Amino acid sequence: MGLPFPDGTIVQNRYRILRVLGQGGFGRTYLAQDTNRFNEICVLKEFEPRSQGAKHADKAEELFTREAKVLHQLQHPQIPQFRELFQVKTQNRELLFLVQDYVEGKTYEELLNDRMRQNLTFSEQEAVQLLQQILPVLEYIHRSGIVHRDISPDNIILREWDQKPVLIDFGVVKAAATQAVHSAQTLVGKPGYAPVEQLHKGKAEPSSDLYALAVTIIVLLTGREAQSLFDPRTLNCEWKQYARTSPLFAQVIDRMLNTRPSDRYPSAQSVLDALSMVSPIVTVQSSPPKLQPQSTTAGTIAFAGKRQYRSTMATTGSYPRPWFEAAFDLPLALINGTYKALKSVFRLMFGIVRFTVFGISKLVLKILFWILAIVSLIWLVPQVFPYVARSIPSLDKVIPKPQTVQAIDYEEECRKLGIDYTAFIAEVNDRFYRKYPDRRGKPLSQSQADERLRSEWHRMAQTLLDQKAAERRSQRKVAEF
Repeated sequence: MGLPFPDGTIVQNRYRILRVLGQGGFGRTYLAQDTNRFNEICVLKEFEPRSQGAKHADKAEELFTREAKVLHQLQHPQIPQFRELFQVKTQNRELLFLVQDYVEGKTYEELLNDRMRQNLTFSEQEAVQLLQQILPVLEYIHRSGIVHRDISPDNIILREWDQKPVLIDFGVVKAAATQAVHSAQTLVGKPGYAPVEQLHKGKAEPSSDLYALAVTIIVLLTGREAQSLFDPRTLNCEWKQYARTSPLFAQVIDRMLNTRPSDRYPSAQSVLDALSMVSPIVTVQSSPPKLQPQSTTAGTIAFAGKRQYRSTMATTGSYPRPWFEAAFDLPLALINGTYKALKSVFRLMFGIVRFTVFGISKLVLKILFWILAIVSLIWLVPQVFPYVARSIPSLDKVIPKPQTVQAIDYEEECRKLGIDYTAFIAEVNDRFYRKYPDRRGKPLSQSQADERLRSEWHRMAQTLLDQKAAERRSQRKVAEF
């Protein structure tokens, strides 16, 4: 595996590396800014198939890409959105990157460590609430044909803005890479959290996630390492002596922890149904329970590319707090509350400003676009119209105009033909009245109503002139003969 990208490096001409979040056997995880989305924070997961040898690289890359595309289809508010999968080639390296949303908040491992510093752990009521909020997410991914494979306190984040748990770091992608390199069986998960069928046989199913979730809940309730809670001979989890819970709740957890997958709950929804039988008012103290003394320690665990898990946890027993410590609780709570309120206000103001600026920018761009389009049309139409006009046949040629009455000097025509003008007019009138007897004695006017009749009279006059002219030509030919 090569060196990590330095802070500030731009990947894919888009993502600016801020820092390394973690490192595993197949690559690193970076915190980055998306320069194409207002420097929005995101997570880049690096995968370097060639680091495991050319023999397995192509298969690892194929499996990784396939599983990443499956995860890309997941659309749930409590799963970080997978944005993009792309390939980067450098001088000596060929990398795949998976981009997903960044979730701001603390992992439940960090929350537990914060409480343990105060000699506290999670209460049953908080554990029930976590289950009720995270089990619908598992039901969704299981119905989509996906098993998480790596549920643990450090893979669940309490999102800061809405205080809901978010499921991160799906082990299915690491499983694809491990399967290509090591064996046909995919062994991904944390000892103590993953059930036997997953760790030893590489077989993961929905009930495997329920098992890991139950161990996660027990770790939050007891503050103890997962492996220290299991009897190495029987593989049973001996946890009830370290946590005070109601019998019904303990019964639900125990069934989720059954070593036989067939004896566990068949689905996440069935666990939710069982939890509905647990009384919402649990018999625990109002404050989180104190941490009980821990007598065993476990070796350091580094597995599946995750950061090292704590080898030991606090071993101090419960003791009453001095009065001078308690005296600072209220001021500290006020300061912390004020800080969070101011932070929320500033974030809201920043969001409003960003939304306003973005909206105004879009409006200005639209206005500029339309202005440019109108100006272009104003300039283009005069340039193009003459060519278009010339290419269209003249209407005068295409559409014949109605014949108009020609102004003819009949008196002059009669003189040329040597006929009497008065007799000619009388003969034309006689023909006209024979055709239109109802018009006899009614002179034609210049109105629009008589236009057709005027045209007919002139046609008859022209016909008579043509006949007279033909007779004259015939007479001349006879005379010449």
